[in-house]
Amino acid sequence: MESRAIDGLTLHFDADEQEAANLIEQACADSIRLIGGSWGLETPADCRVYVMTSWPQFLFHSAPWHWRILLGLSVPLWYAKISRLWKLAGGWQQTYGQRRAVGVKPPRIWQLADTNIGKRIFIQEDDVDKKVRRTTCHELTHAFTAHLRLPMWLNEGIAMVTVDRLAGQPTVQPETVHVLKAASQGAASQGYRQVLQSDVDTMVYQVVRGYWLTRYIEDTRPDLLRGLLQQRQPQKVLESKVAAAYEMEMEGFWSGIDSIVASHFGEGSL
Repeated sequence: MESRAIDGLTLHFDADEQEAANLIEQACADSIRLIGGSWGLETPADCRVYVMTSWPQFLFHSAPWHWRILLGLSVPLWYAKISRLWKLAGGWQQTYGQRRAVGVKPPRIWQLADTNIGKRIFIQEDDVDKKVRRTTCHELTHAFTAHLRLPMWLNEGIAMVTVDRLAGQPTVQPETVHVLKAASQGAASQGYRQVLQSDVDTMVYQVVRGYWLTRYIEDTRPDLLRGLLQQRQPQKVLESKVAAAYEMEMEGFWSGIDSIVASHFGEGSL
């Protein structure tokens, strides 16, 4: 496996993936500048990006040796879930202690992904190279924020908003704001494990809510948003700060914020 250094991180790829490596290398360089400039986040000390041609290759090559032992022993526990994710995702971010590992599928494999869920969230993009660039940016944003252990809504929201900035335009369908007024309105914030075990409608709702709520904070309290990314804090503390910024009690925050966000963007603020 070959490697290249890129602005503080390392790109790893098989020798026959040179074209994909060139594409992902440029996406990494652009994303690093964007993430740092937008949110004041620094490149993790040990950050590795892989042109991901299979999930076993990525997981076992990116992990420190002692983690590989644990991964090998625990395969039966997570094999089914990770096989499902492989079909859905264009990229992944893994955290191994201080190490951040990002895997991005090359265009030839990205095209085989199951995009049914993505089609309900994102504006249609037929250029697979652009999809790879956006996936790289999304997963790198996760790597840059991993130490903060953000709640899922903000973790996904900040990654999606960063991709908008890379693309120079919104990448989420504007109509998805109406999902916030659907039957699921008012549901509590969920974590990744809960969302991945949910039905598709709930999954879409939680991801869409994260995006629009993050954009709402960016529109109305940009200093608050940047401040939430400067130091790790318990989820309850972080969400209480958000609620207080909008003069809301935490007890009623999740039951009320959806309609506020939907009204904001439903009045021409897109």
